Amino acid sequence: MRWLPLEGFSGRLLPTDRYNFSNQDGTVDRSRDKVRLPSMAWQWEGDWQIETTLDGQPLDHDGWTYAVDFPATFTTKKQWKSCVRRRKWVRYRRYSAMNSWCAIAPLHKDATKEPFIDISVGGNQIPGGNPGCLVVWAVTAHGRVMFRVGTSTTCPEGQRWSTIKLVNGYEVCQISVGITGLVWAVLMIGKAIVRTGVTRENPMGEDWVEVDPPQKDLKLIQVSVGTDAVWAVTQDGNVWFRKGIKGEMSGVCEQMGAGTGWVEMLSKMSLVSVAPNDQVWAIGHEDRCLYYRSGITQSELTGKKWRLINAPLQLSRASSNASLSSSNRHSMCGTPQQQRHQSWGSLNRPHSTSEGTMLIREWEEQSRSAPTPTSLKLWQRTNDGTTNKNPQQTSFQDIYLNEGKKRSANSLDMDDLTEASVANITISNESLTKTGESIVVSGKGMGNVVKINPAAWSPVHSVGSMVGAEAHPETDGSIFDPDLTSDSGVYGEDESSGAMYWAECDTSWYKVEAGACFVDTSNPPKWIADTNGTGHGDIAETWRIYILEELKKRLQKVEYDPSIYEKVVEKSSWIKNGDAKCKVKGSTSYEDCIIELEWISSDNGSLDSGIVTILNSDGATTIMQFPVSEIMCVICCSEPGNPRIAIHTPRMPRSKVLRLQFSSDTEMEDWLAHLTSVSCKMNNVYGKPGPNSIWATTALGDVYVYDPAALEENQLSNDGYVQELDAGKGLPFECVLQNGFGYGSSLKITACIHDDADRLSINFVCYSTVSLKQKSVMDSHDVALHFNPRLKENIIVRNTYQNGQWGDEERNGGSPLKPGSDFTLEIVCEPRGYKIYIDDTEFTCYSHRILPQSITHLRIKGLMTLCSIFYKSISVIIDPTTMFWRQMGGHLKKVETCSVGVTWGIGYGSTAWVYTGGWGGLFLKGLDSNTGINSMVDTHNYYVYENQRWNPVTGYTSHGLPTDRYMWSDASGRHKRTREHTKLLSMHWHWVSDWIVDFHTPGGVDRDGWQYARDFPAQYHGKKQFTDYVRRRRWFRRCQLTTSGPWQELGNTKLLDVSLYAPGKPGSDAPVYIWAIASNGEALFRRGVSESCPMGVSWEHIPSDQALVGISCGPCGQVWAVGKNGSSYWRLGITPAKPTGIQWQNVEPPSGAHLKQISVGKDVVWALDMAGKLSVRHGVQVNVFPEGTHWQTLPVMPNDPIHIDMAVANAKQGFRQVAIAREQGQVWAVSGAGILCRRIGITDENPAGTGWATGIGANWQHISIGGLVNKTK
Repeated sequence: MRWLPLEGFSGRLLPTDRYNFSNQDGTVDRSRDKVRLPSMAWQWEGDWQIETTLDGQPLDHDGWTYAVDFPATFTTKKQWKSCVRRRKWVRYRRYSAMNSWCAIAPLHKDATKEPFIDISVGGNQIPGGNPGCLVVWAVTAHGRVMFRVGTSTTCPEGQRWSTIKLVNGYEVCQISVGITGLVWAVLMIGKAIVRTGVTRENPMGEDWVEVDPPQKDLKLIQVSVGTDAVWAVTQDGNVWFRKGIKGEMSGVCEQMGAGTGWVEMLSKMSLVSVAPNDQVWAIGHEDRCLYYRSGITQSELTGKKWRLINAPLQLSRASSNASLSSSNRHSMCGTPQQQRHQSWGSLNRPHSTSEGTMLIREWEEQSRSAPTPTSLKLWQRTNDGTTNKNPQQTSFQDIYLNEGKKRSANSLDMDDLTEASVANITISNESLTKTGESIVVSGKGMGNVVKINPAAWSPVHSVGSMVGAEAHPETDGSIFDPDLTSDSGVYGEDESSGAMYWAECDTSWYKVEAGACFVDTSNPPKWIADTNGTGHGDIAETWRIYILEELKKRLQKVEYDPSIYEKVVEKSSWIKNGDAKCKVKGSTSYEDCIIELEWISSDNGSLDSGIVTILNSDGATTIMQFPVSEIMCVICCSEPGNPRIAIHTPRMPRSKVLRLQFSSDTEMEDWLAHLTSVSCKMNNVYGKPGPNSIWATTALGDVYVYDPAALEENQLSNDGYVQELDAGKGLPFECVLQNGFGYGSSLKITACIHDDADRLSINFVCYSTVSLKQKSVMDSHDVALHFNPRLKENIIVRNTYQNGQWGDEERNGGSPLKPGSDFTLEIVCEPRGYKIYIDDTEFTCYSHRILPQSITHLRIKGLMTLCSIFYKSISVIIDPTTMFWRQMGGHLKKVETCSVGVTWGIGYGSTAWVYTGGWGGLFLKGLDSNTGINSMVDTHNYYVYENQRWNPVTGYTSHGLPTDRYMWSDASGRHKRTREHTKLLSMHWHWVSDWIVDFHTPGGVDRDGWQYARDFPAQYHGKKQFTDYVRRRRWFRRCQLTTSGPWQELGNTKLLDVSLYAPGKPGSDAPVYIWAIASNGEALFRRGVSESCPMGVSWEHIPSDQALVGISCGPCGQVWAVGKNGSSYWRLGITPAKPTGIQWQNVEPPSGAHLKQISVGKDVVWALDMAGKLSVRHGVQVNVFPEGTHWQTLPVMPNDPIHIDMAVANAKQGFRQVAIAREQGQVWAVSGAGILCRRIGITDENPAGTGWATGIGANWQHISIGGLVNKTK
């Protein structure tokens, strides 16, 4: 609306203004009555509503925002100069055709007039294309080529058909499209044509290019397109490979789309199909069997040889077309007497190795209505048709001779099967359980009638404008009538008796389609790795089992007593040494050195010891030496081209971090594995960590864990947990009391007073963060208890320092302490005050003047020698500097855990992973067990910015001003980055794409990918304006990591964030609540997660008005989320009966903050904004005021050492991430410099705390303390 002098704000706009109802930038008319659903597969979820927030800030109920003019920056407040206003209307739609076939309307009212004969789907990775974009090409019986307009993952049925013109009257018989949009088609005359000019802006392409067949006397009959490969079959069955294909460049280079020549594969197939990663599947020419091309890599796209895939089909006599199958989720894989391994997960989604029960659940999750053949119960049969039950052979010869009779299971006579040998069949479709009108379905061989709800199988019809005279479901109902078009029946479970007869039969395959199949060549599934799929069968052969059983019986007769034999070795030792470069404290560069690791192990492990020695390059002098027990963390800190590790020894005063650089990745990984192995042995940590462990990830994606179980056992005392503080530091002494000094805490000091001592002081300090302005004020912190023996005056003063002033002194009682004497002082915190004991005798009681929970530090001054200091607390005392971090394996961006040990992770490619309970992987080099270790693949994007400046003569060029940034740089412009000099991090990474212009750069881009601004640096926008003198565009290149770790992939759903909460105790197998954010911004709730089933069963989508980016769940049904607009939300109505709640409620963010992460604890919420600032939500009371009252933003402390780490190149002020323990007042965070921090001084009255206790700086990225529980004595 625009303001007019007489009318006020009116819908009548100036001729130069935007539309009255438009899109965000005003370029498109978006009248509400013109906005329609794409098809009948979509449904509106409600009516039009007004958006009442702007960038997270609440608006008035009418939702108006104001500005000076169109276009401009709109604000929430109306001013005298506000001449225009606008508000946002939203309406939500839902795709309702999930798990069912959506019928696409035919080209004509009579569908048989021009039916489709071939179809191909691809284009989901067109260079620079929008995420979720798809292209669908089809061929009609008249040889016409059709393109489906508007197809995407959010609109899979598309909008309409568009005819693609062919030249010279050609007719097409087959078509194929790759994931990069490259299209090949086969003509009736045997030639091929290739579509050129396919780009993100024009997915239909521009023109056709002819490709001749391999030889003049040959005709192409079929072609299949991958990423960088095109395979074809000629009419004689020969297979051909097209060389010179480069899918990502095919849209801009005609030759890279059409290739340069044919290569004969010297094999005959009737059909080939190329997968997205260029793996090839085929159907045999004569035998019609399924084949897989092995040995295909990026460097050898033709592969090595064909592998026959053993794929027996399970058929039913009751169905004439033998297409009936089952998806009973409770049935088991294989047969009772003939085991079969079925790696369905490896076909179903990329990089999966799921098996057994988890495999079946994953299979169901991907497609609820897709029948699953893994659940069919088969019976092993002999040639005579009888069931083979527990054969009782008496000799090995009988077993061997009878084997031949049992190997013809594929040609069974089914006539003698009885109903007793029938497995019940169920259909796994949730809609079948709903009540409603039923139809009767019957078939040949069925003994009973089965009723099925027709709603579960009725097609959802698609409408919309189409090419030619299109059919319409309202006027031409017969075309879409399921009763007239359906020619196959679906059978359900009959409760009374079995009705299906099943068998394995030889199958003549007709077609294979690998467009959704991703086989990981580094870890192929078992049925491909085994030759012809028979390897597993050989292991289960009866004759082999018989021999093994006989050997076992023989061993039972041998008498063996190990106690009578003398042990060969009581102790063993080994030494490993090598050349490296080291960087110690105080040095600025890496210097040549020799590193030596000596390890001595004993039989029982109690006397294990090791020493790390760093020698000068001459090997004669020692730079430093320390025991392995001092190592708290061994971490990879490599940079491209420089393999490095960092050894953290925080308790050593000389050098807390030792950095080593090696000449190769192999050598670095070898040392990393050995140092990790011996340090884990020294700390006696193996295998699966306990449920109360802390998980963390580094900026390089390595996963680490700290298990407090051993610490808890060592600290456990009769009535609490005791920590011995380091008394050898000398005076003045200062340390952090990690758990504060609340009720039940005590401190016991043993010391020797010097002869010339006068005044001693022991202070319990309430540390508070000091800003730069207050830095000059010394000792400005409150002191809850000042214990001050004055030996010459023979008194002990007790006092409190609060708000810059001392209180009234307490002097009574004299002083038992004398110069030159030893003493033991014990201070116990009780609800009424501090009880003070001197030499085990009660001296006095000092009443509280400051809450003891506020105490954070202990300070001791005076002329005395400290002998020992013991600090006792009612809960486990975790010191961040002495935590031993163990690398677990794998490569993840973030890890989240809960108090029962269920742990999930998210990779850099947004793939979800679930912890299997193992330990090890690629980093450990086989030095430990491989149980639960799976192959992992992760992806990462490298970004380089191309900068240009405008000048009047030549326009935009790469010649900038002397003060400008580098013309090729990183995002900040301070560091030079070029495409040619970009290196991968290690040998395990490899490029999977070329450098491509990024058309999804934040801020928007023009058609060539450029962003414009007035100057460097500034706010960038996608449209050039008159005052723009600089521009930039972002290039990216994708790389892939192949590694392994104790993680199992979870489905295909990509996640941005995940949060776990377990209300039960370990071993109870209670439900675990898991909330997540999908890559499209939707909230998800995971059903069926428990300790015994950590992967869960299925996702439930939770609708939200705004796209979300972060989520956190906590106790008492608390779930908070962060929107893409920077606002926060909490979920209303969560109960045990309805764990997904009712609706989202908006909570405005801190003033001026744009939130990016949130963490929920008990009666408190912490949030992190884009600037790295932390904010605390006060007044959160679950049953009274769950959304809290107000935010408190923590002040920025640039002088705080937690923000300073010279080894981290990209260290920033602020924080990277914050995490809260679900049941106790523990808050941990990762600073901008990658240093681990724990918040201290947290009380009920001050949930924000007063300061930070720091741990090691290992360039941490993410930490999860969801497993920490409040174990108290």
